[in-house]
Amino acid sequence: MRGLLQTTSLGRRQVLWLEVTKVSALFLGGPVSQRILTPLIALAVKRLSTKGIDMQRFTIILFVFVAGCREQPDTPTAATPQVQRVGEVVGTEGHSANGSQLSETIVGGIVLKPNVAIDGKLSLLLPEDFSEMDEERLKLKYPNELRPTLVYTNKSAAINVAINYTTKRMRRSEIGAFHQQMEGTYRKFHPTATWFHSGVVDIDGRNWIKLDLRTPASDTEIRNIMVGTSVKGRLLLVSFNVTKQLEDQWLEAAEAIIQSLRVRD
Repeated sequence: MRGLLQTTSLGRRQVLWLEVTKVSALFLGGPVSQRILTPLIALAVKRLSTKGIDMQRFTIILFVFVAGCREQPDTPTAATPQVQRVGEVVGTEGHSANGSQLSETIVGGIVLKPNVAIDGKLSLLLPEDFSEMDEERLKLKYPNELRPTLVYTNKSAAINVAINYTTKRMRRSEIGAFHQQMEGTYRKFHPTATWFHSGVVDIDGRNWIKLDLRTPASDTEIRNIMVGTSVKGRLLLVSFNVTKQLEDQWLEAAEAIIQSLRVRD
């Protein structure tokens, strides 16, 4: 998609709409058919550069396609052993630009341990029994365009922590504008969602976008807590999602995970 954008004369606002649409599609939780989504975006880019289309209408249409292509969840299987990705997971000591260290803790009866990801740029607490989603399942669940850098999950895959260090360029000064666009996209696509929070929050001295909402799925509802910030000029996204049935049991730990985020530029 990035290559497509570089070959057109799209305005900055149109490019931002397309980027937000792509990013939001990832966090709506649905694996999307690559052969459908990519040509659809390509068609939109072509029309934008020639005839022009209404971006809000395009966003809604795209998400209808995304929802329609969503695959049914796999039958729960035992989690695979944690895969050590060279250059992505580099240790278990927490760190912070402000000097604070992460340490093992118990929140709501759930044991959280420090982990380091994406070449040491991010530290966070994760449940001790979570394992990294293996490459085969990651490819099955997420098309190339929307695949997170890392996904940690429990045995039933009902609870996930996704980390995506995207290629989207975003300066810290653009966090507020990106938050407005991202919230607008969600509200248009999920008008019946239950919202708990939307804004820019401070985590360890750094501004993060934060969206917290419950959205409908095929046979349940999903609580999504999503945060994003700028790291070395690129957008870093972290999300926690859990089914409504397990929400009360996990919300305290989810907030502890989000508040544990530590970034090193």
